[in-house]
Amino acid sequence: MHKYGSAIVEWLQEYEKQVLYLIGLITIAIGSFVFGAMHGNTFAQEPIVVYRPENEPVVIVQEVAVDDVKSDLKTKDCKYVGSTKGKKYYPPSCSYAKKITKENLRCFTSDEDAINKGYERSTSCK
Repeated sequence: MHKYGSAIVEWLQEYEKQVLYLIGLITIAIGSFVFGAMHGNTFAQEPIVVYRPENEPVVIVQEVAVDDVKSDLKTKDCKYVGSTKGKKYYPPSCSYAKKITKENLRCFTSDEDAINKGYERSTSCK
């Protein structure tokens, strides 16, 4: 026998259990991979497709300066103001009134006018 052959045989005899465990582990790993690859296609789901509209809506944000709102209030002669998106009304000098955008601004000539239109006076500004 060749001198390297006897050394390999001796090494295999010494580490026989560890070599067999390693071969078994590699065999199980390869078998699991093949089994998963073969059956992976049966569990595949249809991809989720998100369609975007051809013409996306354009949103234009317009900032309104407080001075613009004040000048509108003077021209409209509003005693109270409210927002079309809310149910409270305020005096034009109130900080909450100044935050109402020009597009949502609603003018009231009196308390009765605002109340008749379904609004309630804010207690935060007198």
